[in-house]
Amino acid sequence: MECCVIALVLTYLANLVSPLVKTGFGHKWENFTNIKITTDILSEVSNIQSSVECVSLCLMTEACVSVFYRRQHRRCQLHDVLFMSPQDGQEEAGTVYYSLSSGACPPGYIHNRLLNFCYQLHLDKIPYIESLADCRSRGEHFLVIDTPDKQSHFVKQVTASTDSKTFGYFIDGSDVATEGQWVYHDSRPMTYFAWAPGYPKNIPANKDYIVASKNMRFGGETVV
Repeated sequence: MECCVIALVLTYLANLVSPLVKTGFGHKWENFTNIKITTDILSEVSNIQSSVECVSLCLMTEACVSVFYRRQHRRCQLHDVLFMSPQDGQEEAGTVYYSLSSGACPPGYIHNRLLNFCYQLHLDKIPYIESLADCRSRGEHFLVIDTPDKQSHFVKQVTASTDSKTFGYFIDGSDVATEGQWVYHDSRPMTYFAWAPGYPKNIPANKDYIVASKNMRFGGETVV
């Protein structure tokens, strides 16, 4: 079945995230040591004395998600995505990579403070039913995309890394209860639809979930 080659996306207690993060720290990604990536840069600041100062700059910049601290240049690069593919970068000795962590999200989760939600990309190939059960076992759910801003952010995040843009992703929304009536995990009616042209096809008729499909180049969610 097609669902067996789809990765999943999780959110983490999105309703509990405070839009004002007063404390934070960096989660170091060891697989990016001595690697730099120079795409999706928010800003670049020179004369930064330490990685702690660099992460602090990220904390003070609401759109910032992660940083590269280039020690030999004392340069701090701020990014609005979390990179997932070291092979996309270039070697540079002394460079370290951190994602911003806060009390609102666990390490490794992406915290979009502008839109006020946390989520994580999972690149495992898991069937829909197992994916849904995995989410629910941790009190989580598939990512809710209910505004154009969330859609744009999600597309940017997914396409930022080679390892993540090769997948399709389950996202929140189903019409399993009543055919053609789409609702979120909490039974709220869906009001934002970014269907690709010609969708939903609902073929075969037992496809009741939503996928952000790589076949549509992430131009919109599609039902398969």
